[in-house]
Amino acid sequence: MEYQKFSHISFDLWLTLIQSNPAYKQKRNRLMIEFFGIDKDPVFVDETYNRFDNLFNGINEITGGNLDPYELWLIFLSHLDIDIKKINIQYLQEFIDETEKLFFEYHPTLLDENTPQLFERLVNKGHTLSLLCNTAFTKSPFLKRLLAHLGIDKYLSFQLYSDEMGYSKPNIKVYEQLYSEVSKLKPITKGEILHIGDNPIADLWGATNFGITGRLLLPGETVVTVFNDYQ
Repeated sequence: MEYQKFSHISFDLWLTLIQSNPAYKQKRNRLMIEFFGIDKDPVFVDETYNRFDNLFNGINEITGGNLDPYELWLIFLSHLDIDIKKINIQYLQEFIDETEKLFFEYHPTLLDENTPQLFERLVNKGHTLSLLCNTAFTKSPFLKRLLAHLGIDKYLSFQLYSDEMGYSKPNIKVYEQLYSEVSKLKPITKGEILHIGDNPIADLWGATNFGITGRLLLPGETVVTVFNDYQ
């Protein structure tokens, strides 16, 4: 691919730039069990969380909307036989605050440690960069802080998250928002925008359906290896 023809490059986040920390999942599951008095095996709680995380992401992709994080937690807890009528929003927020502390203590890591150097090289070549991320349980404020901690936010001209937009990839409105934000930076055509991600529907189909170029990460690839030949 001739990357020099793209003036702007957009990136997905999860499994494109970052990956979850297994230690966080274990700590979060233990916190859930203790915080809400869940009488279930930790392995079952983890499996159930993963199933609902995939379900909610799938719903967001199909509808193009974005489910409210509070609602996600309540649906999940209800499935674990917790009486959600006894949970008020303040108590739920206290739990989310505690998960945030764990999130940063056992934070996700870059899929490729050389990502900051790649971003710096792309910016120095004249490209503008941005982020386009669907969210579910983990909200955008957490992720913005994480990217600052990982040292890559300074290379991004803007960051777009589904919980802030109210829409999820592959909804065409998400890509319209991407194009609108890039157009605020400089005059640009759709043909000059590239979006890179790991999801064939949300990232590849969503981008091409709108009219910009999509690049799907293949198994074993990282964003760094994708640009190996672009010197």
